[in-house]
Amino acid sequence: MDHTVFTLFGLPVTGFGLGCMLAMLCGLAAALPRVLRLGLGWSGFIRLCFCVIPLSWICSRALYVLADLAVGLIESSYYINTLGNPLPALYFWEGGYSVTGAVLGALLGAKLAEKWLHTESGALRDCLSVGLPLAILIERLCEAGTGLGLGRPVTWTWLAKTGLCPTVEGEAVYPIFLFEALFCLFLVILMEELSHRRVRRAGGDLTRIFLVVYGLGQVLLESFRQDGHMVKHFVHVQQIVAIVFAVAVLVRWSVRLARHAGVRRNQKSALLAMAWLLTLAAIGVAVWAEFGVDRWGNRAGAYGLMAACLALIAAQIGIAYHFAGTRGGKRVGTREDRADQ
Repeated sequence: MDHTVFTLFGLPVTGFGLGCMLAMLCGLAAALPRVLRLGLGWSGFIRLCFCVIPLSWICSRALYVLADLAVGLIESSYYINTLGNPLPALYFWEGGYSVTGAVLGALLGAKLAEKWLHTESGALRDCLSVGLPLAILIERLCEAGTGLGLGRPVTWTWLAKTGLCPTVEGEAVYPIFLFEALFCLFLVILMEELSHRRVRRAGGDLTRIFLVVYGLGQVLLESFRQDGHMVKHFVHVQQIVAIVFAVAVLVRWSVRLARHAGVRRNQKSALLAMAWLLTLAAIGVAVWAEFGVDRWGNRAGAYGLMAACLALIAAQIGIAYHFAGTRGGKRVGTREDRADQ
């Protein structure tokens, strides 16, 4: 997938690049039915694409470059210390992109489209959150043969015999990109199910649910990766961004809970204190477990502890969402839904 298929204006176009383009188109196509149900028509969908496609690409590249430049004064930076010139950071055709950056850019593009179309805040982001898992799933599958999405040497002999495991220096390694694709398949099913439920959610809440589940899942999956992609010193940059996604959602729902008139003040204080104390404690223990993966001599135990911490964070965010009220905003639904109101 990393070989050049053809050149365009003298720049190489790889199979992986074409796969990523297909992933973006499929993600947008999955969002199309919801956009049309909002009554925005094809013109609204075209405007959404016009905003999402370039911002997704730019932010994907920008996060990769900024992560490298940010460590230039601390350790070896490819652009500053290796090349001695930050100008090659603009050479987008040489690769260097991040999936979390693409997700962030896509959501920023959808927000911009909401302003352009004067639609309800969060409406188009909710539409896009249904297509994003499908886009990421296809991108993960396209990582086969690129050197991305690789894990440690395989210890499950039955898995090594399936032919699914790539080899590095003649040794089979775990195909983490396939595990991430399976996780995205779960997300596709989850988001489709949630999007079809007749629940009065505030605009943007469907997107926030996606960010929590995707972010927390990605924290664990990034820990499995051993391909060195976006790893600065010992920090997995996309792992940090993923947990920030979840914490940002907790901040948003905490603010809504604090303003909720239907919950007593002392109950609000107790709920918020519990949510934040347990969340921060779980993040701290998860970081400790991350270091323990290579130091404890018990990787299964370290990964299990990390997964338990992430589940605890998800539970606290879910509790905050429940008490903040799922009906905290105007409903985003079909024309028939609005007629029923």
